[in-house]
Amino acid sequence: MSTTTATRTEPVMIYRPDGPLGRPSITLSPSPPSLTGLRIAVLDNGKPNAMLVLTRLAETLSSRAGTTVSLVTKKGPQGMSANAAIPCDPDIFDRVVAEADLVITGMADCGSCTAYSVHDTIEFEKVGRPAVVVTTTRFEPIADTLASDFGLPGIRRLVLPHPVGGTDPDTLHQWADAAVDRLITLYKASADRSSADHPSRVSG
Repeated sequence: MSTTTATRTEPVMIYRPDGPLGRPSITLSPSPPSLTGLRIAVLDNGKPNAMLVLTRLAETLSSRAGTTVSLVTKKGPQGMSANAAIPCDPDIFDRVVAEADLVITGMADCGSCTAYSVHDTIEFEKVGRPAVVVTTTRFEPIADTLASDFGLPGIRRLVLPHPVGGTDPDTLHQWADAAVDRLITLYKASADRSSADHPSRVSG
C-alpha cells in the first residue's frame, strides 16, 4: 500500500501569546510659548564632566532666556550618587517634576548611559516636562535609534563634540555656550517636529 502526504501551500497565520505588545503612542510634551521665568533642572548621570557641561548649559540658558536653575542633582538615590546604566531614582524623578518646568540630562556618550539617558528623557516628556538629552557626535546615531525604539523618535537631543569626558573645562564651556541657542530652539520646538529637523549639533 502506498500513501501520499498532502502539502499545504497557503500561508498559515500563527498567533504567539508571548509576542511583543504594541507600544503606546508617545509625543513630546507641549513647548512653552516663552522660557522666561521657567525653572530648569540639571540631572547628572555621573559621567565624567557631565555635571560641568550640563550646569554650564543651564546657567547660560538662564542668562540668555530668563530661566532659573532650580535644581542640580545626580540621578541616584537622594541625589548623592549616580549610576549611568540605570534609570533615574524614583524619588529624584518626583523631585525634578515638582521643582522644575524644564529638564536637561546626560551625558549620553556610551552605550548603556545613552540608553538610560534617552529613557529618562522620555519619562519626563510623558509627565509634561520638556526634556533635552545631551549626547555627542559619536553616540548621536545610537541616541536616535533608541529614541525610535522607545517610541519617541522626535526626542529633544543636543549634540556636542566627542568626547566630553577628558576634554578640558575651558573647551567644554565654549561648547556649552555655543549650544545655548540650539537648546532654546529645542525647548520651543513644536511637538510635530522630528529630531532630524532640530538644529541640534555643535561643532568642535
